Amino acid sequence: MAGDISNMLGLLDGFSRQIKESLSLPAGITAKKGINKVVVAGMGGSAISGDLLAMFLDNSIPLYVVRGYTLPKFIDEKTLVFATSYSGNTEETLSVLEQAKSRGCNVIGITSDGELAEKGIRTIKIPSGMPPRYALAYCFFPMLGVLSNSGLVKVKNEDINELLSTLNSKRDTFKEKAKELSGKLDGKLPVIYASSRFGPVAYRFKTQLNENSKSPAYHHVFPELTHNEIVGYEGMDRRSYITIFIEDIDDHERIQKRMVIAKDIMKRSVDIISIKTIGNSLLCRVFATINLLDYISYYLAIRRRVDPATNTAIDELKERMKK
Repeated sequence: MAGDISNMLGLLDGFSRQIKESLSLPAGITAKKGINKVVVAGMGGSAISGDLLAMFLDNSIPLYVVRGYTLPKFIDEKTLVFATSYSGNTEETLSVLEQAKSRGCNVIGITSDGELAEKGIRTIKIPSGMPPRYALAYCFFPMLGVLSNSGLVKVKNEDINELLSTLNSKRDTFKEKAKELSGKLDGKLPVIYASSRFGPVAYRFKTQLNENSKSPAYHHVFPELTHNEIVGYEGMDRRSYITIFIEDIDDHERIQKRMVIAKDIMKRSVDIISIKTIGNSLLCRVFATINLLDYISYYLAIRRRVDPATNTAIDELKERMKK
């Protein structure tokens, strides 16, 4: 019987501590003057950090997440490129990094070690020794810090304090809620929905279910899903599927109405779980929700008697790619 051999629960419990540590890492690091767009080059959890960063920039400056080997042709010397790879050896990220250097981009690396740390660029070193998906704080907050240092985004101390206080005070509540909800997900295929703005949070939950729980999962966003996917519920049943709504107080009022109507239609076929974000600031609502969802994926792994730390299929693929 597999279990939490590597103490992944300890990493989830320490999320607030990781955030505090990560906030100090970009001290004194700024982007060069004249930056008019941002690229986050990364895969997996590193790329999700870029998706989340875009939420906080809120279109104040263009941000592009590159999940692959090729830097878009319009990227130039006025671009800040975050090359993020927890191991430092992600081949897609290293490929984009070389292209960014050749185009004169302002490049900042974020890594724990590996080839990326040896590329001769400004690099923010983050702690090693954890699965990359558990290093979300160390990937996201240094980027937010650099943008804040550069005057490209405003981060309020009260928002940080609210997030840390919520994570600490709600830890036991989140864990109990996660145990309950993991029981409802067990044996079913989760379908996860959020507004397009909160789409990165839904996608993060999907990937955590994949990697931690070794479970298939799917996600989509409002309003798009009400123009296509909702019809698929005619072929779904509650024995096989369960739908999770992630709802935020600042979702567009028309999206909130669509969610109410969609739930009414979908519940004819499947059971529905509604998870409402908590907190005043966007920072708190996003990362407190992510923490709760991470706990759900963890406890689902324990229920399914699988190790939440292992990624056998990914490891095999990487080894075969080397040949």
